[in-house]
Amino acid sequence: MSNEMNTQENEDFKNKLEQESKILAEKEEQLFSTVKTSAAAEDAATITSIGKAEKYKVYEDTTNLAAELGWKNVPLENLPSQGFFYDSGTQVAIRAATVAEIRHWSTIDENDLLGIDDMLNFIIEKCCKIKVPGKPGSYKDIIEIDRFYLIFAIRDFTFKNGENRIFINASGDDGIEEKIEVNKDVIDYFNPDDRLMKYYSSDERCFKINMKNGEAFNIYMPSLGTVMFIKNFLKSKQQAGQTFDKAFTKYASFLFPDWKSVNQTTYDKAVQDSYTWSLIKISVMDKLIEILSSSIKPQVRYFNSGGQEATAPLNFPGGIKSIFLISDIFGELV
Repeated sequence: MSNEMNTQENEDFKNKLEQESKILAEKEEQLFSTVKTSAAAEDAATITSIGKAEKYKVYEDTTNLAAELGWKNVPLENLPSQGFFYDSGTQVAIRAATVAEIRHWSTIDENDLLGIDDMLNFIIEKCCKIKVPGKPGSYKDIIEIDRFYLIFAIRDFTFKNGENRIFINASGDDGIEEKIEVNKDVIDYFNPDDRLMKYYSSDERCFKINMKNGEAFNIYMPSLGTVMFIKNFLKSKQQAGQTFDKAFTKYASFLFPDWKSVNQTTYDKAVQDSYTWSLIKISVMDKLIEILSSSIKPQVRYFNSGGQEATAPLNFPGGIKSIFLISDIFGELV
């Protein structure tokens, strides 16, 4: 009986959160629909790496996402993407996670990878907001490579007094083991390859590829919305026992410029179009996505006892739950 009550309580809580989220999204959409901005001129200089890329100008807009009490701006240049795949003038802000949200987080199943992905998106949806000039913003506009950084930014903002510290043990080349505290500032997530960055377009916020045979195409950094659609699409196909083009899924998330443009029709069309790709285009696409994927490698970057920069794999001794739950709970008991 107790288990049934707890299950019902969790379900009621989840439904309440979903309803609150829907109401909030509707209010934000009404607010953003009144915003009209004009584009500022951008520097179209060639970029060979993120580190050397010139900062782009922003739209004139006096509205600040962090103006509301409890919200804090996240500078785009601090994100793994450094803001290069967002429209000019985009703002991102976060707030601390509430006890209710952490309570929902506590239901996470460490063995359910899809469930973990959904829970990470839940925290982003509740504790992060984004403003895109001239159109409504949604947490789905967040570039996927920025998600984990924002999760830790929210975590650090939630436990400002160090109530929930996470440490990993890192062993250097000298064999000395060190205890490293994990926070947003030591996580190294995305290191783009210069071979790919030279194709970055500051005008279109993507990689523009032009081949010698005259073919041209763009590669877009996937947003949460695009990845969520593809994940749910494939899940529904599998559950229904339907077949789908597995080869295309490797490229799918990199082909759409905006998650709002991804639906059953546009996805099916993209699949059909892929059958007309030349061998050269497939080869180029495959290699570039391989390079891009290898650039995403979550790790902790720190300075060892000898003052030298070192890296260690990012892991959670207390499990993924420890991001928002105190893993050393017995230290809190009398």
